[in-house]
Amino acid sequence: MPSEPLPRIARPRTLLFALPAAGRRWGAGLRAAAAVAVPGGLTVLTGHADVALFVTFGAFAVLYGEGRPYRVRARVVLTAAAMLVLAAALGAVVGSSGGHKGAVIVVVIAVAVLAVYAVDALRLGPPGALFFALVCGGATVATESGAGPVAIVVCTALGGLASAIVSMAGRLTDRTKPERTAVRRAVAAVDTAAENPGAEARHSAGSAISAAWNAVHDAGHGPGSGLAATLIAAHRRFADATGGQEETTLPLPRPSVGYRLRRSATLRSHAMVTALRVGVTCAAAGSLSASLGLARPHWAILSALVVLQQGTDRMRANVRGLHRFAGTAVGLGLFAAVSAVSPAGLALVATIAVLQFCIELFVPRNYAVAVVFITPVALLAGGAAASGPIGPVLRDRLVETVLGVALAVLAQYLLAPNAHRTTFRWTEARIRAGARAVLETTGRAARRDLQFELEGATRAAVDSAHNDVRWTREHWPAHAALVHLGYDLLAACWAGDVDRGRWAPAFRSPAQTRQN
Repeated sequence: MPSEPLPRIARPRTLLFALPAAGRRWGAGLRAAAAVAVPGGLTVLTGHADVALFVTFGAFAVLYGEGRPYRVRARVVLTAAAMLVLAAALGAVVGSSGGHKGAVIVVVIAVAVLAVYAVDALRLGPPGALFFALVCGGATVATESGAGPVAIVVCTALGGLASAIVSMAGRLTDRTKPERTAVRRAVAAVDTAAENPGAEARHSAGSAISAAWNAVHDAGHGPGSGLAATLIAAHRRFADATGGQEETTLPLPRPSVGYRLRRSATLRSHAMVTALRVGVTCAAAGSLSASLGLARPHWAILSALVVLQQGTDRMRANVRGLHRFAGTAVGLGLFAAVSAVSPAGLALVATIAVLQFCIELFVPRNYAVAVVFITPVALLAGGAAASGPIGPVLRDRLVETVLGVALAVLAQYLLAPNAHRTTFRWTEARIRAGARAVLETTGRAARRDLQFELEGATRAAVDSAHNDVRWTREHWPAHAALVHLGYDLLAACWAGDVDRGRWAPAFRSPAQTRQN
């Protein structure tokens, strides 16, 4: 097999200033704005303007449903909303009991670590774990400022319910758009892989096919549907599987939640490494903030979380740290401008809705730009504008941002600095185990699980290449060959031609190979 080139290594400058296309997001932005405007406006009109902004805590749930088929979208958004309500309740309890800094630090970190582990292990993708910890900390500040815990929880729930309703608005005009988009991307990725064969292109095509099958399943399309037929044809082209019997049932969707959480319950997994690093660093950031007498230690915790929540890729994390600092600095200026105008009632709700629209517009494109709008939303919803002069608020927010970002950047080099190597090898072990399961059983579940493991392999290689290109270059050929073999085995399964005696030696571990 010819040597595969390393995965493309991004340049820091490109990551810093990139504004990649993320599709037309006006609809998503309008839904995010409506998730705030509708319940917030109703709260103001019913005479509760003093708590209207707390609907923002629940309105973040709408961000978690974008791109999901409408058949499951409301359920996904309501699940996120329930978690946000729980985070708000925890924060409100801590704030109403005196808001002791130690208790705030412990609770916000616990929410952050659990959210990071779950989001990473389940591979949920953007917007990630940040908003759960942000809501917990914001509810703490709000209750310390005099807001009632019950009002915070109820308004968060209203925001979450509104998110579920508005997230389904697109179903009225185009009920199959999410799954059609996923299938179209899969077909395009297969075409690209056919024109430019290689480990990275094949990984991208395999991931796109898997995402499309998940969307088709979530949308409830059966084997006889046009989308399923299109995707089967693309899948067969990708697998080069023209022989064997035609598939009469669709491939299984993503592994169960339990499987995904259990497989990552090891110190070698990407999710566990990330969660532990987040926990230790956030504890240091919160403790140092409190020891320096800063008012809101959870701000330093959130800044550290933002940098570290995506895993072991130091280049992307460092860029995200710069994004966090720059976006916060500009966002504080925007917050100061809004505070100077002092909008109230419906005008304040409308202001938050516009900011929420901008967040949804830029979150998948450039995090620095998104933070410009996240910062005033977090401060306004948490009651920072009503807690006194904003000068100390601006100062403390900026100092705690610098503190959290600096500690997070250092943590990558001091806490398990070679974690990327560990997860790199762990993904290889998972591929071998998944392949052996495929060879030992005829069930479709094993093939589904192997596909899931293959999707994590190139991600681990990219992390390693960004951190340690020399080490990665040395180990990449064997890694790429293993990934190729995994996809070749899945292709053989599609073609109905699996010679277990021939395939089994290819997936022996290095130790087994040496013994033989």
